[in-house]
Amino acid sequence: MTVEESELNQTMWRRIRRVKKWLRPLPRRTNIHSYPILRFFAEAARKRTYIWSFRVENAVPAIYAGSILTLMPLYGIQIPSAFLLALLLRANLPILVGLQVVSNPLTILPIWFADYQIGQMILSVIGLRVDPLNREEVRLLLDNLAATFSVTSLAAIVMGIFFGLIASFTYRIVANRTAASYALLRHKITLHKLKTQSLLYKECPTND
Repeated sequence: MTVEESELNQTMWRRIRRVKKWLRPLPRRTNIHSYPILRFFAEAARKRTYIWSFRVENAVPAIYAGSILTLMPLYGIQIPSAFLLALLLRANLPILVGLQVVSNPLTILPIWFADYQIGQMILSVIGLRVDPLNREEVRLLLDNLAATFSVTSLAAIVMGIFFGLIASFTYRIVANRTAASYALLRHKITLHKLKTQSLLYKECPTND
């Protein structure tokens, strides 16, 4: 094995080990049956290769959908929701589920509060905000769960798209750099093989 081939193999295995470490707590083909709800769909999930793919066309939809879902007031049903979105959008399931870690028992109330406040700001831009000085109207709006859910969801969608845009752009950069590094190593290996073959051809005795 040449130095370049050894370098390529080491790089590939190093990255594979790193990805496996990151994915250890997330649903994968080998452990999806251990998730309370997802286990009922484990067999069907294993057959759908696209929900396990980290290609850009599968990862980017997962980033956007996961960013929105984690900010939505849907705590408790996020994992099954992530699975359904992965199927509908042909998106990466581990990324979708991994982003749900953002909303947890410690962060969920601040996230919902921020959602509601930002949702009110968005509504005010289009002239639909309730007057904050009118406490009676504010109280009635907070008591109306449907209205509160709508305002919170609106902000979750807007913020999710914003964060998804940043995350997907970062993912594309990392994916392109990774692909470029592999391509460079393969190019080096190809050149080395061609050079070796050329030297062997020159050294090979010819019959007159």
